[in-house]
Amino acid sequence: MRHLNRLSSSPLHPLLLIITVCCLLLGLSVRSGQTQARIIDRVVAEVNGEIITLSQLNRELAGVEEQVLSQVRASERENALTEARQQLLAGIIDRLLVEQHAAKRGIQVGEREIDDAIARIISDNQLTMAELERDLERLNTSLADYRKELRAQILQSRLLSLEVRERVVIPESRIRQYYDENYVGRRQEEAFHILQMGFTWQTADPAGRAEARRRAQEAREEVLAGGDFRELARLYSDLPSARDGGDLGVLHRDELAGVMLEQIPTLSPGDISPLIETAAGYQFFMLLSDRGDLHAQRPYDEARDEIREKLYNQALEEQFTRWVHSLREDAYIRIML
Repeated sequence: MRHLNRLSSSPLHPLLLIITVCCLLLGLSVRSGQTQARIIDRVVAEVNGEIITLSQLNRELAGVEEQVLSQVRASERENALTEARQQLLAGIIDRLLVEQHAAKRGIQVGEREIDDAIARIISDNQLTMAELERDLERLNTSLADYRKELRAQILQSRLLSLEVRERVVIPESRIRQYYDENYVGRRQEEAFHILQMGFTWQTADPAGRAEARRRAQEAREEVLAGGDFRELARLYSDLPSARDGGDLGVLHRDELAGVMLEQIPTLSPGDISPLIETAAGYQFFMLLSDRGDLHAQRPYDEARDEIREKLYNQALEEQFTRWVHSLREDAYIRIML
């Protein structure tokens, strides 16, 4: 899955240069009678001579850590974080490969383009810049990191157009087959419309945990007493879904993760789940519907464009994954995590 090629035989390998500089800096910081300097960062991967640091990986992990931990039991915390780190590192490597390939082809993304993308996002979601920054803070990320992610997305979109899109063709027969299998008098069972509230502890000590549990219990009691779940979620929930009133939309059984899979299928429409402890805090759910009636029967002409777009996006993602894999095959990648 990873490639470990031999180090370059050139006299001064970029990684060796970085290590040498770090050692010199650490040596200069040691003084008689002072505590020996600690290494606060390290290289976790090298991709064609460019490095990825532990601090970079940890910044990305901070943006998803709360979401990851909210889906698992406390006993699964370490395994979940380890898996998340591995997946994030793989994603960073892929993005770096895409950026390197874009540079070779002379493709660039200017600051003005990123400004325009942010303006569209703010307009489409009816936000202000201050609200966007608060939402990013809620997700443990910064506007600067968000701009980097947008830059990567724009680069990816351009490379998709140049390298991948022309290979994707959706024949009419495939659209018709999908329609016959999914739209003709069929219902998608085992799908659940879910509302969610979550309360994370600010500190993991007993006092912080107790405070999070108290807030969760009070919110749940308000819902049970007839309070509007969506309004209460907007007011109290610490999770990203709070902006949407806790509405997670309709999820299939195979999309339910961890604690959700344990609780949601046991509920009836209108039920409120018990309070659930996760690795990040406490949460509870409300099941709105379990009928899974996602697609009513529709004429083929009405559904055709929708189906084609769905199949096209699936095929595009598959082609892009294969293309990135080919970049990996030709790259020098060293993992040191």
